[in-house]
Amino acid sequence: MEAQIKKVILDAEKAAAERNTEALEQLLHQDYRVIANRFKGSTGTTIMSREMYLDLMEAGKIGGTPYATDFKNILVHDHTATVELLWKANGKAAMHKFLALVQDENNQWKIISDVPVVL
Repeated sequence: MEAQIKKVILDAEKAAAERNTEALEQLLHQDYRVIANRFKGSTGTTIMSREMYLDLMEAGKIGGTPYATDFKNILVHDHTATVELLWKANGKAAMHKFLALVQDENNQWKIISDVPVVL
């Protein structure tokens, strides 16, 4: 199962780097949320819905940066997984991410939440 989970995450990273919202729609759960606390200097917490995330991606306001993914920890329990990873850009740590994934009714892994921490 870990290989399937890694593939979904790597495919999502590639789609975000390419701002390919059609591909992302297939990888993100319908209830997907980004939960960003004090993201890039803000003082509050931002919770972004799947629709908001995809709209910002289409507008070119987020995404567009390719990252190398370093998986730190993957925990799987039945149909739910949590993943800790580090994204690197130009060989330097750029973002620490905590993802939650769930299997849908067809047993396909989908990313349901993303908690990014910019380094």
